[in-house]
Amino acid sequence: MQELCDTVWADDRFQTMSKVLELNWIRKDLGFLDSPQDASLDASKLIRAAAILACSDNPMHRRAAFRVATSTYGIFGAEKLPLNQALRVVLARLGNFPSFATRPDVENSLSDLPLALAHEEMASAEKRSIQVNGSSVYLTDFQYGLWDGLKKKASIALSAPTSAGKSFVLQNHLVSLFNQKNSLIVAYVVPTRALISQVCLDLGEMLHTSNTRPEVISIPIDAEGDLPLRAIYVMTQERLQLMLGSHGAFMANVVVVDEAHSIGEGSRGVLLQWVIDDLLARNLKTQFLFASPAVRNLNIFGQLFGLPSLTELKSSEPTVAQNFLIVKIKSATKGSISISTAGDGSATPTQIENLTINRTIASRIDKLVQISAHLGAGSSNIVYANGAADAEKIALQLMDIFSSRATTTAQEELADLAKEAVHPNYVLVECVKRGIAFHYSNIPTQLRLAIEDAVSNGVLDYLVCTSTLLQGVNLPAKNLFMCSPEKGRAHPLQSIDFWNLSGRAGRLRREFQGNIFLIDYEKWKEKPLEGARDAIVVPAIEQAINTRTSELISIIRDDAFKDQKQTHDLDSTFVRLFTDYKNGNLEATLGRISIDASNAGHSNLMNALIHADTNVSLPTSIIRLNPGVSAHKQQNLFNYFCDQIAISEESASALIPLHPRENDAYDSYAEVLRICYQFILHHSADNKIHKFHAVIALQWIRGIPLPRLIEFQIKKKPDIDRRRVIREMLEVIEKDIRFQAVRLLGCYNTLLSHALREADQLELSEGIPQLPLYLELGASDRTMISFISLGLSRVTAMKLNEIAGRKDMDISEVKAWLAQRSPESLGLSPLLLSEIKMLLS
Repeated sequence: MQELCDTVWADDRFQTMSKVLELNWIRKDLGFLDSPQDASLDASKLIRAAAILACSDNPMHRRAAFRVATSTYGIFGAEKLPLNQALRVVLARLGNFPSFATRPDVENSLSDLPLALAHEEMASAEKRSIQVNGSSVYLTDFQYGLWDGLKKKASIALSAPTSAGKSFVLQNHLVSLFNQKNSLIVAYVVPTRALISQVCLDLGEMLHTSNTRPEVISIPIDAEGDLPLRAIYVMTQERLQLMLGSHGAFMANVVVVDEAHSIGEGSRGVLLQWVIDDLLARNLKTQFLFASPAVRNLNIFGQLFGLPSLTELKSSEPTVAQNFLIVKIKSATKGSISISTAGDGSATPTQIENLTINRTIASRIDKLVQISAHLGAGSSNIVYANGAADAEKIALQLMDIFSSRATTTAQEELADLAKEAVHPNYVLVECVKRGIAFHYSNIPTQLRLAIEDAVSNGVLDYLVCTSTLLQGVNLPAKNLFMCSPEKGRAHPLQSIDFWNLSGRAGRLRREFQGNIFLIDYEKWKEKPLEGARDAIVVPAIEQAINTRTSELISIIRDDAFKDQKQTHDLDSTFVRLFTDYKNGNLEATLGRISIDASNAGHSNLMNALIHADTNVSLPTSIIRLNPGVSAHKQQNLFNYFCDQIAISEESASALIPLHPRENDAYDSYAEVLRICYQFILHHSADNKIHKFHAVIALQWIRGIPLPRLIEFQIKKKPDIDRRRVIREMLEVIEKDIRFQAVRLLGCYNTLLSHALREADQLELSEGIPQLPLYLELGASDRTMISFISLGLSRVTAMKLNEIAGRKDMDISEVKAWLAQRSPESLGLSPLLLSEIKMLLS
């Protein structure tokens, strides 16, 4: 059979005809023709060739089989030839059973197939069939390989496109595990808070019918809390580190690391590696799954964590094909463009069509707006923007183009949510009324999830996004538009991220093929089509040691640096290496990243660690609780606390932050942040930013609605554009309060508690409030925190907290409180009400 596949592939007639077919398919898909114009196309020969190539072991042959079969069916239909049946045969041979549902006549054609072909499909499908909640589900070859490995309790490292369906398999596997009645703990590590909410929602829906449903926990349980026997902990590495620090008995049977390639990304990569090491140390029998979109050296995970039997799974077969279309600007004034196809990205571009938009397309934003509006009308579209301000501008202009559209009820409800979650003047409010939205990192999680849901359900047909879409968000669309894309200011999108993003073009079960429009490609600073499609993962610790050696040694020796932001990643590496050195684990850590600790080239590193040991007296058990803060900075802050505690009990008490409800809380927080900024960030005493952050932090943890916080800033800055004020306020909340202040106050609390205990001030130590938790959640009332712990958004939790008479209810009490009330009686807007109903169901 393979010989036959090779013969078909080598036939010049097939290669020529398939290229003509591709051009005709794209021209029809873009609306340039209604039927094939080239008489050389032979539907029967094409579909037979595809059916043969689908049996090949060669991935190139299999990808071509999918493109040829779907294009032939798309162009010729099934009126003259039973191409719906033939396409089903090709899809079945490829193991792509989910794509049957893309078209009804393909999905319903099994009974019309000749008996031999029907039997072939059923035999193949049976081998890839699994039972989920009493129903049969048919998986792709890759999905079944993953399912089989998980069932055999193997640890797996996998690399697959976004559309491969790995999350579907994984989450169904977890459901099957919890259908058994034994105790089971799963740690599901995700890179962002937004993904916490998404994974919790997905798991909640899948576990809905389970009789032995586990708890789904997304907020660390405090040290006094009891650990459940059956639970899924969906957390970032920062939250999971808090769990490990608070509970020495915490142990996971299964660990899922989503976006595992982020182990190579700076300080968070260092922390992710450390958390995984700790989980493995607590249970050597833990089953691990490392999932990434495109990693070449999957063996790095086995090497890094001492897992010699780690199974590697790779899939380069997308369940939806992508067409790369190069759009060249011929006349910016007239809006004349030329469209060429580069096929799947590897072909020499071939011109398809010239057309005139009759709109000026001079600037990058002009091109993205006008070309996407012209070529994407009637389809679902993603437009890539180089930042939040960029995204808002593009969305506003698209809204203006489609201003005549009527607003649907679903769009009105989404607009109301944007008002409640952000501000009535937020530009998104009006955009969504015309089917347009934008998506960037600082948007509140609840609103981002609502936007993603609206895009998936067709409520919105244009989504303008930034690089946040690369962070594990599975949000495909029919078309993707890019023009000189960047990731971060003035940093062109690299080929790995480009290919990851391109995987969003084409929606499984809705289209067979998706389109990526590369606008003005010849002027891009980087040419990602020519770059690698997969990445080589290098752990962040290894990068720091090998490429920033002199800087790292300076950090370890506590040399002064002017730019503290540039050394934050190195602080994390220093803390890890220092604690390993103190605990006798340094040689093992360096060995797993292929660095010989005895190598003469690293003698300076060892000497620096020895030097640091003479200046740092804090125990490693304390230092490691703050992995993002240099051990020297921690020691200096600890010394300051000891000096203050030694003065008097009054000065010791003054170090303890007040509860948010106390009258002098602002002065307390301003002073705490001043100390943090001085000792950890090395801010000048003249820098007053700590006072501004103290104001915002206090209002945030008191549960003040975000629209009120933003309105205060708008009134304070009447001469500044409101869009900018809102964006800046969102950034302050997400980056300065929910990330930076959480990190700093976590360190402050840890060291203050240790200093007080060392001074036998146990009672004072126990009175330190959980400010880091309050800051991350935006709540300090126990009732509001309990509502958020159930999975409700801050907006919904805040409104329920306002209704509730008691502010000290725990999770079981707020569950009972909700169960006693009709959701409709709570006076919530439709989307907030849907949150409550989903929770109660």
